[in-house]
Amino acid sequence: MSGRRNLTGFSPKALAWRAFFETSAVVSDRMEKRLFSTTGLRLSDYNVLLLLAEADDYQLRMGELAERMVFSPSRLSYQVKALQTRGLLTRFTDPKDRRGMTAQLTEEGVAVFEEARAVHGQHIKQLFHPALDDEQAAVLQQICVQIQETVASSEAAEEEQ
Repeated sequence: MSGRRNLTGFSPKALAWRAFFETSAVVSDRMEKRLFSTTGLRLSDYNVLLLLAEADDYQLRMGELAERMVFSPSRLSYQVKALQTRGLLTRFTDPKDRRGMTAQLTEEGVAVFEEARAVHGQHIKQLFHPALDDEQAAVLQQICVQIQETVASSEAAEEEQ
């Protein structure tokens, strides 16, 4: 007897959940270690820089950034302050709504992001791309969208109660 038990279950959905959960944790861990060792950025730092790099004028309101990051506002504020201390972004009062704050990439932030993007892209090509062909990638993307929509619907239903 091996002494190991599977407490998640053996249904196809239980096995898929376990595989998804463990695989995403392993891939995130390896990507984080590789990114940090080469750029000094955590995946969450990279994601903040990515979202700002994709935004008009390299800037987003803090509330929108927190929503896209799936972070609490306080956690995002801490992270943004750390990136600001490193000179990668600035924060300023939103000129359209003085109650809100906006984060914007600095020139240094753009340069650091571009370097990190190239490195991170290589890591994705090494760890993720070989596992899937294009058809499988399209199916995985569709499944992820379905999961995100299910989570959003569930949260909306909980808020209504």
